[in-house]
Amino acid sequence: MRGRYPIVEHRELRPWWRWSAWRERRRPLVAGRGQVLVHVVDEMYGSGTADPARCTAMTLVNVRPGRLVSAHWELTAAGSDWDFPVTATFRCTVVDPVAVARSRRTGAPWDVKYVLWQYNRPWQLNREHPVGDEDGLRLALTTRLQARPVHREIAGVRVELEEVSVGSARFVSVADA
Repeated sequence: MRGRYPIVEHRELRPWWRWSAWRERRRPLVAGRGQVLVHVVDEMYGSGTADPARCTAMTLVNVRPGRLVSAHWELTAAGSDWDFPVTATFRCTVVDPVAVARSRRTGAPWDVKYVLWQYNRPWQLNREHPVGDEDGLRLALTTRLQARPVHREIAGVRVELEEVSVGSARFVSVADA
């Protein structure tokens, strides 16, 4: 769980008979600088102080503004077996930590890096630009990523495009694929 922005740590505190649940209740999560603790009591989410004996889950959410998250893709050049290494950097800020914790428990997308990586907009430019057209691909990709913001797909997180970088195309052999 650690290292998956924006959730720093998550603990399920039920059922009572689990040994780890007892130990986790004795050492509850504590929000540090730039973090918010979201708790669940009777299926109600809150970010204030809660009684650890009544909580069914606790989630520590990173709310520091302007966190940079990158997504990497390899897009194939038109008419060849050459690939462009593409990196898009996004500036992310959690605006609603309760929505982030709720989406994690309901199975909705919450892991920002994973959602950005599987975003389908870059794949629509596969085999569109010839070798040597890095600037054209960068411009097309920037236009596509700004046209439809990704933040609509991630509850509680505002995502803004920071930068798109496209490397020189490189040959991909059958052994590499």
